[in-house]
Amino acid sequence: MFYATAAVAATLLAGLAAGVEPALLIAGLVGLTVIGTTLMNVTAGLMLFLVVAFLESLPTAAGAPSIAKLVGIFLVLGWLRVVASGRSGARSSADFLSRNAVLTAALCLLIAWILASQIWAEDAAVARTTALRYTLNLVLFPIVFVAIRRPRHLVWLFSVFVASALLVTAVGLQTLGSGGEERLGGGGLNPNELGALLVVAVVLASALACYRPLSGTARLLALLGAGLCAISVVKTESRGSLVGLSAALLVTPFLAGPGRRVRAAAFVMAGALLIAGWLIVVAPQTTLQRVTHASGGSGRVDLWTIGFRMVADRPLTGVGAGNFVVSSIHYLLEPGIITRPQYIISGPKPPHNIYLQVLAELGFVGLALFDTAIILCLTIGFRAARAFGRNGDRDTELLARGLLIALTGLLVADFFSTDIYSKQLYILLALTPPLAAMAARRARSGPAL
Repeated sequence: MFYATAAVAATLLAGLAAGVEPALLIAGLVGLTVIGTTLMNVTAGLMLFLVVAFLESLPTAAGAPSIAKLVGIFLVLGWLRVVASGRSGARSSADFLSRNAVLTAALCLLIAWILASQIWAEDAAVARTTALRYTLNLVLFPIVFVAIRRPRHLVWLFSVFVASALLVTAVGLQTLGSGGEERLGGGGLNPNELGALLVVAVVLASALACYRPLSGTARLLALLGAGLCAISVVKTESRGSLVGLSAALLVTPFLAGPGRRVRAAAFVMAGALLIAGWLIVVAPQTTLQRVTHASGGSGRVDLWTIGFRMVADRPLTGVGAGNFVVSSIHYLLEPGIITRPQYIISGPKPPHNIYLQVLAELGFVGLALFDTAIILCLTIGFRAARAFGRNGDRDTELLARGLLIALTGLLVADFFSTDIYSKQLYILLALTPPLAAMAARRARSGPAL
C-alpha cells in the first residue's frame, strides 16, 4: 500500500512539474537517477561523483549545496548502506583498517590536527569549514576501497577521468577568446587546475592505450585521448602543469617496470617531440612566449613570500586551516619587496602551492602528517605494482604503474597549484590501497577480471 501511494504521489508531482516547467521535470528525473544509482551501487556512485567533481561549478539554487557536495552526501550514504548490510562492504571496510593501519592513523591524526587548528585560527569559522572539506575528501579513502574491487573498476575510473577531463576542456574551448580569456580553462577550473588534471589524463589515457584486455578500437581511442589532453595542457599555458607533465615523462622509464623501460623511453621521447613540435610550429606566439618566459607567475612569488613569513612566525601550528587568505594581510608590512599587494589586500589569494599552504596553515606538524599520508599511498601503490608483476598479472601491473606516474605528475604540478581540496587528488591517492588488496587476492586465487 505504501509503495502504491508513493508511486501515485510521484506521478502527480511529475505531472505538475512537467506542466509548470518541462526542464524542471527533466532535471528532477536526472537527479533521482543519480541519487538512486549512487545509493544502490557504490562503484557507479564513485564514477558519477568523479564526473561531477570535474563539473562542480554547475549552477544550483541560490544558497544550496553544490552538486558535487550533494552527490558526495549520497555516495557516503550508499557506502554506509553497504557497510551496514554486513556483507562484502563491511568486510572491505574492516580490511582497509587492518591492511592500512599506519595510513589510517596518519589520516585520523591529520583530521584531528586540522580540527584543533580552530583554537588558534584568526577566523575559527573558516577553519571549521575547511576542516569539513578536508574530512569529506579523506573519507573517500574507505569509500574508494569498497568501490574499487576489480581491475575492470580501475579501467572504468581511468576512462571516466579521461572523458571528464576532455569534457571540461571542450567546455573551456567554447569560451576561449571571449571576454579577453586567452588561456584554456573550463567547468569552473582555472587554467592551472585544469592543466594539472589534464596531466593526469594524459598518463591514464596512455596506460589504457597499452592495456591489452581492451579492444583495438578502445585502445586507439585512448591514444587519441592522450594526444588531445597533451595538446590541451599546452593550451592552458600553465607552466606548473608543463613541469608536472615533464616530471611524469621523466619518471616513466623508471616506473614502467621490467621489460617495458626501453619501449617507455621511446614512447616518452616521441611524445615529448610531438608536444615540442606542436608548441613551436602550431601554437600561437603568445603561448610560446608565456610558457618559456616566466614573468613573476601572476603574483605567485609574492604569495610564497607571505607564506614563508607565516611559517617563520608560527612554524609548528601555522595560522589555522583555511586562514592563509584571512591572515595574509598581517604579513604584508615586513622587510622584503611585494610587487603585487592586490593579491593580499583587495583580492587575497591562496599561495599557489598546496604544500606551502599546508605548511603555512597547519605548520610543520600538519605538513608532516599530510606528506606522510602521500608517501604511504605512493609506497602502497608501488608495492602493489611489484606484487602484480611477481604474480604474472602484467596488465593490472601496467595500470598500477600508470597511476603512480600520473600521481607523480599531479603532485609536482601541485607545487604551483591552489587546488588543495581537489577531489580528484584524493580519489587518485585513495586508489592505492585497493590496488594492494587486489594484488593480495591475485596472489591467493588468480586474477579477478
